[in-house]
Amino acid sequence: MKLNAKAYAKLNLSLSVNPILTKESLHSIISIFQQISLHDTIDIIATKSKNPTFNITYTGFKIPTNTKNILGKIITTLSNQLNHNYTIHINKKIPLGSGMGGASSNAAILLKAINTIEKKSWSYSQLINISKQFGSDISFFLKGGLQEVSGIGDILKPKKPLTKPHFLIIYPNIECSTKEIYHHFDFMIKQKKEAILTESNNLLPVVLDYNKTMKVIYERLSKESPFPIELTGSGSTFFIKTKTENETVKLQKHLKTIFPKFYIQVTKANYDNNRLTIT
Repeated sequence: MKLNAKAYAKLNLSLSVNPILTKESLHSIISIFQQISLHDTIDIIATKSKNPTFNITYTGFKIPTNTKNILGKIITTLSNQLNHNYTIHINKKIPLGSGMGGASSNAAILLKAINTIEKKSWSYSQLINISKQFGSDISFFLKGGLQEVSGIGDILKPKKPLTKPHFLIIYPNIECSTKEIYHHFDFMIKQKKEAILTESNNLLPVVLDYNKTMKVIYERLSKESPFPIELTGSGSTFFIKTKTENETVKLQKHLKTIFPKFYIQVTKANYDNNRLTIT
């Protein structure tokens, strides 16, 4: 069996992070996740096997091809429930460590594919429960669209889109470690609570304080853009919300002259439900 799907990225239109309150030492959040049109393309070939294995290849941004890749981890973890080998090729357009959820989006596609290939008949709620052992953001990508995400990523509330905004994403070829950023948040919240809580993304001042290069980039972007500069997740992707595609393209051309080595892409809100195509 062959399957093909688009795995879409997301932006955090807002992100409120709470101090650690859970016994698992995790931060609870309230965030608005917006699926965008930027996507990876995933091709999966499944062949019958009594000893399931996987093979991952890619084009585009570099990714691990062993169990450090979330897809390899999923297949290895669920191997005793599988009856197929999985050959997976990813055309990678969502950078790693960018805050746009590329790995989680890929994982959601694979779980859907396993559900189809292995004829599991897992319900949506079962898929969510399975996904939790691999990452908190995967739940969002099982449906995508526009959702309020709270708790530790496990409480999802679909929201009706009022507009279809355009965005310019600026990935400065810097990987931000989510673990390190949240650790720095714990440090800063004790000293600069007011400055952190006034931002639409509580992690923006944390990232700028932790990574001085990100701060320099943010300040230059703020000078060059007529629109506010936002940060998705814990970084490192900045994004700019615009009203029209023409505004976005014009700003893209301008910023590329200033940051020619950065990954600067025009994208927009997207509501495709990450459908699998079987060939």
